[in-house]
Amino acid sequence: MGSQDTSTAEITEPLKDEDSRNATAVVSSAPNTKASTVTPDIQQIVHDCTKKSNSFVENKYKITITSERLLQLRRLVECATKDHKVFTIRAGVWPVIRRELIRRGWLEKVEQNSKQKPTNMEDVTSNLPAKQDWESHQSYTEKCEKMVISRMLQSYDCDFYWSMRKEPVDLQHRANAFKLMNRFSRSLFASKEGLALLLQQHYWFTENGVASINYPRVYVLGFPDHYNMFVDDFRITACMGFLKCFAERYETGDKYDIKSPDGKVPYAALQFAMDRCNDYIAAQKHLDLDKDFVRIWDHEWEQFLTNYYTIVHEKGLFCDFSEPLKTAYATVRSTLKDMQRFWPQYNIDGMKNIWILKPGNKCRGRGIQLVKNVADVEKVMGLKLKYVVQKYIERPLIIYKTKFDIRQWFMVTNVQPLTIWMYRDSYLRFSGQNFSLENFHESLHLTNHAVQCRYRNTDARDKLLPEDNMWDCHSFKAYLKSIGHMEKWNEVIYPGMKESIICAMLASQDTMDRRQNTFEIYGADFMLSEDFRPWLIEVNCSPDLSFSTTVTSRLCPQCMEDIIKVVVDRRKDPNADTGLFDLIYKQNYPRTPPYLGMNLSVRGRKIFRSKSKGKNEKSEKEKALVRLRKNDFVKSEFIKDTAITRILPKLISPESYQGPVIEDFIEELSRSVNCDQDCGVDFVPVVKPEKKFCLQKAKRKRKHYESCKQ
Repeated sequence: MGSQDTSTAEITEPLKDEDSRNATAVVSSAPNTKASTVTPDIQQIVHDCTKKSNSFVENKYKITITSERLLQLRRLVECATKDHKVFTIRAGVWPVIRRELIRRGWLEKVEQNSKQKPTNMEDVTSNLPAKQDWESHQSYTEKCEKMVISRMLQSYDCDFYWSMRKEPVDLQHRANAFKLMNRFSRSLFASKEGLALLLQQHYWFTENGVASINYPRVYVLGFPDHYNMFVDDFRITACMGFLKCFAERYETGDKYDIKSPDGKVPYAALQFAMDRCNDYIAAQKHLDLDKDFVRIWDHEWEQFLTNYYTIVHEKGLFCDFSEPLKTAYATVRSTLKDMQRFWPQYNIDGMKNIWILKPGNKCRGRGIQLVKNVADVEKVMGLKLKYVVQKYIERPLIIYKTKFDIRQWFMVTNVQPLTIWMYRDSYLRFSGQNFSLENFHESLHLTNHAVQCRYRNTDARDKLLPEDNMWDCHSFKAYLKSIGHMEKWNEVIYPGMKESIICAMLASQDTMDRRQNTFEIYGADFMLSEDFRPWLIEVNCSPDLSFSTTVTSRLCPQCMEDIIKVVVDRRKDPNADTGLFDLIYKQNYPRTPPYLGMNLSVRGRKIFRSKSKGKNEKSEKEKALVRLRKNDFVKSEFIKDTAITRILPKLISPESYQGPVIEDFIEELSRSVNCDQDCGVDFVPVVKPEKKFCLQKAKRKRKHYESCKQ
């Protein structure tokens, strides 16, 4: 064994310098051999190989961080932790967020999977990443220093946590109430199902000029009552569409476009639609309280819907008319005029009665389909996944025969009180196909970038539209100016989107997470009707901020820079620049009145636990004597006194009373008179002040009794 140890020392002796640690570990970990097998030639070979290996390791893997530089990094870490400027970014790269925070003196802590914390300087500088061939020396040095700083910060909790998706580790970060986080734990309004349920009560939060919303009617199919309401809505909408189709044909064509001897639909179908609309108008005027309407059976509705599809979707004709067309048209136009007064969404409904089915908790256009009959909606009622059915906007504002929607960013920085910031810039998303209600394909009706990127733009589309299917709001303003409606953006569109966002957030406030030091960016999707009014379609949490097009490549970095301005800079300086974010709503709460307390007092007597029988137990005679003295005292002082006797109420025995029993303090006193056991309670008499004549009368009776006794 002695010879083996000597040979190992001889081999490792030339390798004791700092640059040869890896080779030393390799050689010293080799199996032991006899010293006689190691010759000077072998030693020289090992030394040469180790020298080459060390040069390779030094050039490619080793980064020299001096002790002075380590001390500088340590001071940076101490200053950052003292000033609470440590951030963590999870689930994504987010270079803009990282760059803006580092520019403000923040240090990044990278979360590691291993739970072992570095204990000394050697731990934080070991196992650094290898230098890539394409990396410069400066960039590689910066990367290694960032990793060293992150290792130094492993024992500190971060002060800013950024993550755009929900993960189990978020609960640990939420435990620190002072940590700034970019996601609320729950946002029910960010799902189609939750928004549909919350906006049913939006009228309670409507305020003229502050909060109002236009939202296509929607029903959650997971609830049977919602499905029944949808069926009723579908039927009355079909009646209106039937009347609209008749009026449009009369106004744009001749009588041969309406009726023909070969027609299949009778005039009774038109009369049925008018009767149902008149019943609805009467119900809105509360005229149904004095009379009963005729009940319409399901088979009658089925027959009418068959005629409706024949006229509207198949462009069929009427077979006969019992009155002139001019008279029928006047009656239909009068009915539609009355319906428009009581039907808020009259202008967006159109004639085809098209609805859109959406999964309640999916995004990016997945699972969405257009339907035009009740049977298609009924199929999803039994599915485990909940769907919502929403009225499709059949008459949207289109640009160059193409459908579009508006993505508007807004940010909530506090829930209690509610604080909302709205981004001044927005962008439009176009469809790649020309708009048509005859084709239900998703490429025509879904403007999501995730959907449109799967299809090629049609050649029939106008060349003035962008190839990447996006405009910013400034391009849209230029288009409005070209068609003579430049004022619509500042007077109708932007204020309408602002009021819709405020109203939606007020309706959702009670269900939102009220954690302080939390903010979140949302993306609201709007469509415009032909009168330029914005209609809220949905609200998305974790909106897409990727640089997918030329428009988003400019807007998304700018938006993320302004987010840091609002949530970081404005915390220390209320007058700091907030970029393009405007504070559109801040809830005002009345001041809490000072707590004056209540004038309460508690009186009582200390109760002692009874001692065991073996310790200081009184004799039976002493207990009996105490009971007798107590009973005599109560009888002589309370019962014989005439004044107190008059105060005591007449007791009713339990045998004669059969109603409820209410315990009273006076009854407790009366029961204590006949009590044979010591209950350990002292009774203090409460005597009301006696009148003077009562005392004099009692004294006279007492003197008379004593004189008679003598």
